[in-house]
Amino acid sequence: MALNAYWREIGGDVMLPGTIRASDRFVRASFYLDAIPADLTGTRAIASVFSVIRNASAPLGITTPGEPNVASTIWRTVHDQKNRILAFDSATSPTVFWVPLEKLDFTGGSPVKRLPLKDGETYSGDASGSLRPAEPFSFLKAAPK
Repeated sequence: MALNAYWREIGGDVMLPGTIRASDRFVRASFYLDAIPADLTGTRAIASVFSVIRNASAPLGITTPGEPNVASTIWRTVHDQKNRILAFDSATSPTVFWVPLEKLDFTGGSPVKRLPLKDGETYSGDASGSLRPAEPFSFLKAAPK
């Protein structure tokens, strides 16, 4: 909050911090979120939020020696809670895809599904039809206390 207060005094249209440090990325995202129109809906709202996230993402391939917490942003996600749509943007593909939650079966006993990604698959648009049966994710057992 102190970072936001400081940069609001300067004004983002004058200057914004530009490094890949989390604090600088936070300030940029905060400024741009406040700058986009609040009344956007649907795909226009999703696209606007993605534009903010991309601006605050660390570029693909960047590394900072001695700072393992600074790494490339690989996935960006937006959840449209009103329309129940999960949207995804991969830094390794120039496309955006989404999954409308209304097209998924969340009832007890329904099959587990996933989007295959291991062989470089890419998706564009509504990817719900590309979900494939999968084994449930196995969680590691918690370490005893």
